[in-house]
Amino acid sequence: MVVSTAILLIAGGIFACAPLFKRVAKGLERLFVILGFIVGIAVIIVTIDLALNLGILSSIFGIGFAPAANAFPYSQYLLIVMAVLGILLFSRPLRNVRWASLIALGVGILVAAYLHVAFAVNSSIILGVVFIISILIIYTLLRFVEDILEFIGTVLAFPPVAIAIGLVSIYFGIMTYGA
Repeated sequence: MVVSTAILLIAGGIFACAPLFKRVAKGLERLFVILGFIVGIAVIIVTIDLALNLGILSSIFGIGFAPAANAFPYSQYLLIVMAVLGILLFSRPLRNVRWASLIALGVGILVAAYLHVAFAVNSSIILGVVFIISILIIYTLLRFVEDILEFIGTVLAFPPVAIAIGLVSIYFGIMTYGA
């Protein structure tokens, strides 16, 4: 069974236009953001699968996503549009989550626990120092990545940009559906 990428592009484009529905109902916008997050994950997976020609989806689920035919002049930009749409939909609800601190805390606990179990270190001072040093190193590295992703997410989630990406995605979906 071959599923067209047009369906994902049209659905993602509608969910990317969630700021348009803010005035209608706040609940509708939140629903579109949540559904858009799920569609964004699917769009990213399909984009990676198509770009690298992996065939993961067909081997796991028995489905394949048909790439766009060269029926319209801008079809070579399909993967770029899908990647930007996927990043927009995926990053919109996650912009305010401080995942760098959560990951750093988890890694710090794991490093201290590994040191305690594997090397039988029982000194709470040594375990505390290792815990703090590992947290600081991991947090510093991940905070930089988090800031970059937050900036990209903020730019893409800016309502005029998000609506433009949504409309372009709907256009690409309609054009590839007809092909």
